[in-house]
Amino acid sequence: MEHDYLMLNGGCPATLAMPPDEERELAILFLDVRNFTGLMESQPAGSVIQVVRRLFTAFNQIIKNFNGKVVEIAGDNLYAVFGLQDNVRAAANHAYQAAKIMFQTVNLFNEAYTTPYYGGPLEIGVGLHAGKVFVGEFGLDSPAQLSVMGLPVNIASRLQAKTKELNNNMLMSEDVYRLLEPNGTVFNQQTVNLQGISNSQQVRLAGRPYSKQLTLTALQHDMDYLLAISG
Repeated sequence: MEHDYLMLNGGCPATLAMPPDEERELAILFLDVRNFTGLMESQPAGSVIQVVRRLFTAFNQIIKNFNGKVVEIAGDNLYAVFGLQDNVRAAANHAYQAAKIMFQTVNLFNEAYTTPYYGGPLEIGVGLHAGKVFVGEFGLDSPAQLSVMGLPVNIASRLQAKTKELNNNMLMSEDVYRLLEPNGTVFNQQTVNLQGISNSQQVRLAGRPYSKQLTLTALQHDMDYLLAISG
């Protein structure tokens, strides 16, 4: 199920404390673990959860290494921002490099744990976008935490969701693509419509197709959902 990420909270160290509603230009990364539900159905839930937690611990360290900050982890989703300490060009490049290493980490993780012990690989889908958002601190019943608000956050979330439909595990907006350091790599461009976003978006297919088994499973889940809501 997709959500509007108008405000998401996560731990924020004192060194990153900011005035309320400060406008910043950030790179935004959304990540979702694919095949998590399938493993939960076929394996003991506690074991699968422990595996995913180990994976997210590795993701968190990778993001930190590239000056990023995890804003929220919810179930099998992760949301992070880059640029709290950098300009937006550096932030976009850091987000992209972090994403590439996270894909490599998943491959190694599957070889060591998921495939031999759980019978199938985990895969991830990533959406990358950059833009101006409002950054501050917010808390209800807990200490104030990092909060990020703005349309670019929703676009990044929708790009991640679109990876399944386009069968490409990393989509980046044209805004991110233009900020990347030139390295000779050219990603295919496509115009897409994102749920809840009025204007069509130019995106780059920066990843690889999902495995055939995973794609068919995802499509079956989509069909089941459509049948359920249609009655």
